[in-house]
Amino acid sequence: VPFTHEFRVHGFDIYWDSLDPTELTFMFVNHQRTGDGISIFRHKIGTKYLQHVKTVKSPLLYAPNDVVAMSRSTFYATNDMRSTSRIMRQIEIFFGMAWGHIVYYGHESMFTTAAAGISYPNGIARSADGNTIYVAASSEPSVNMFRPASDGTLALVGKTVFKDFVPDNVSVDTATGQVLVSGFLNTFEMFRYNHEVLSGTSARPAAAVRRLRPLAYPRMGFAVENVLSHDGTLLPATTMATLQTKRGVQRILLGSVMADHIAICRAGSRI
Repeated sequence: VPFTHEFRVHGFDIYWDSLDPTELTFMFVNHQRTGDGISIFRHKIGTKYLQHVKTVKSPLLYAPNDVVAMSRSTFYATNDMRSTSRIMRQIEIFFGMAWGHIVYYGHESMFTTAAAGISYPNGIARSADGNTIYVAASSEPSVNMFRPASDGTLALVGKTVFKDFVPDNVSVDTATGQVLVSGFLNTFEMFRYNHEVLSGTSARPAAAVRRLRPLAYPRMGFAVENVLSHDGTLLPATTMATLQTKRGVQRILLGSVMADHIAICRAGSRI
């Protein structure tokens, strides 16, 4: 199906099915002017193109931020806020209102509310076995751990609340089950950077990457380790971190919603 519509990407995820290892499924949060949706594409490994499968929309999907694929056709997506107007969104962020929620798109091609009452649900990721969903709640600030039920609803089973660290996105190291969380150390500097970046800014919001290791019991949350911190000069407004193993060397790839490049780190040094 040729994709001839707007493509204004926010969060995305890639799903690989061991039953067909030659194919990948891409899911993108797509902020089209005609309404927000999740655009799903198919990619055959070895080719150089994506094939558009479909774009799905719903009144329940009104402020999508990130998406995590559970299969080739099902997913969870975060609605970071309830408000849609700019002023009300700023108020919602400032007061940390727990008005965000997570939606589920199931095999019946229907959207349902999976979890509600979350303070700015942001990045979302799944464990390798799909039995745990991790969500960064930026305004709390915390990372929440959910168990999905057969009907798509999510039960909160654990969380870790941070001090002086605002989580943005999460990714899972499938080899160890540990979670990488990227976030900010100075929220107001981050807001200033986002507001001024197009016209020029001196703001350099400091950022960090935390590694979370789930403890023996979910209600205990995580053991937290600081993996990387920088003063904002490495990659301003760092919003994403993920692990990559290349030729036996493990590296951390850093991304930013405001940058046109990435940073690659190994053993605490910039490459």
